[in-house]
Amino acid sequence: MEQQGKKAFAIVALVLGIVSCVIPWWGLAYGIIALVCAIVGLVMAILAQKSFKAIGQKSGMATAGLILSIIGIVLSIIGIIACGICVAAVNEVASNPDAYAEQLSSALEEVSSSLN
Repeated sequence: MEQQGKKAFAIVALVLGIVSCVIPWWGLAYGIIALVCAIVGLVMAILAQKSFKAIGQKSGMATAGLILSIIGIVLSIIGIIACGICVAAVNEVASNPDAYAEQLSSALEEVSSSLN
């Protein structure tokens, strides 16, 4: 029965690692959810690896969950920072739309003239 509990930790770590790698690009809220999933997956993977090591077995699922959770943490942080930059840029444009409209039109004129 105890072997099933260790295997369950490894499976949960693997699933949370996969989820944390997939969903951080869906938006800020999902990035935060992915970060939480990655941290929980990391803890579960470490617990599973310790318990398997204590009985002298190897667990590929726990190792995969550990690696995916670490990748998920990195991707979540990058996604959260990217969303923050986008929100800051939108707020900046919204505060002075006329200046940015002029810059955009001049940039579009330069691009169209270089294509001709």
